[in-house]
Amino acid sequence: MKLKTLVVLMAAGISASTYGQGVILQNVGTGLGGTNGAVFMPGGVTKFDGLVNNLGVTVSGGMDAASLQPVGLGTFKASNDPKTYTGADVGAFALGAIGQAFNIPGVAAGGVATIRLQMWFDGSASAGLFPTFDAAKAGGGMYQEVTFLQNTSNPPLTPAGPLNGMPNVVLIVPEPSTLALAGLGIASLLVFRRRN
Repeated sequence: MKLKTLVVLMAAGISASTYGQGVILQNVGTGLGGTNGAVFMPGGVTKFDGLVNNLGVTVSGGMDAASLQPVGLGTFKASNDPKTYTGADVGAFALGAIGQAFNIPGVAAGGVATIRLQMWFDGSASAGLFPTFDAAKAGGGMYQEVTFLQNTSNPPLTPAGPLNGMPNVVLIVPEPSTLALAGLGIASLLVFRRRN
């Protein structure tokens, strides 16, 4: 009985210590009939195009949402990923060279990874408006975060599919605070008050 328990623990430890290979972080959009999500600017009408509407993306991956770690460059912007920043479809992006696979910590090749994309509108210049997702949130930028499950490939460069677990994403403008809304309400009351 002790030997069986030891073998099970060793097998679990070995499998947990392997690193997955083969999530290609590429979103090919939905305009060409793909099943994965596209990235839209506010209002859900204009898609991200990588020319006028640049996107900043911080990519994390792991076995589950509690074990996410940076993947690839970590943060991708037009300034550090200029050659393959967009795919063939408007609203799409390819993070890194086409067909490049990234290791997802703790996920064996062929397994299911948890991927988190933190995205923000980064303007039209390659230098961008914000250096990070947190800066975009703090600075009143347009942003969105999405976490989803993604199948990986085995072997890693065969190549893997695009991000078909990803839903459509619409970047949002932060909502005004309660105090800002209260101030607006008081101002409108003062404007429209009755004068005697």
